[in-house]
Amino acid sequence: MMKDFCTVEDISVMTGLSVRTIRSYLASGQLEGEKVDGAWRFTAEQFSKFLTQDMVRQSVQAKENGRVYEFLMANRREKSEACVIWDWPVEEQEETLRERLMEKVNSLGLGCAYHYERGMARAILTGSPSVLAELLQCRLLP
Repeated sequence: MMKDFCTVEDISVMTGLSVRTIRSYLASGQLEGEKVDGAWRFTAEQFSKFLTQDMVRQSVQAKENGRVYEFLMANRREKSEACVIWDWPVEEQEETLRERLMEKVNSLGLGCAYHYERGMARAILTGSPSVLAELLQCRLLP
């Protein structure tokens, strides 16, 4: 069952930004949410509004590019690892897609940066090649 809200940690995973950076955006008022029982909660609408800000989009884009750059610059790896840039057009239900993707990514233990803009979703995924293959073959939307 999917949540009706996301947390600071969820936003961190989806954007690639650190929890500390997300909390800085909260403190500055650039990210709005509700504190419930000591924990911040954000609706899909609040998260989407947050992502439309130029400074936030640029930070997320830099993190996405950095994830690929770091993967390419690694000289040695302890085990086999892959990096996949997965783009797909999204007509509707982007929030559902994002939630299902992040649920699956978290359950599989993959690294992920997610970005959505103007009908196009992009996920930059890192992890085991076999696990990435499993994810790429699953249906995320009905």
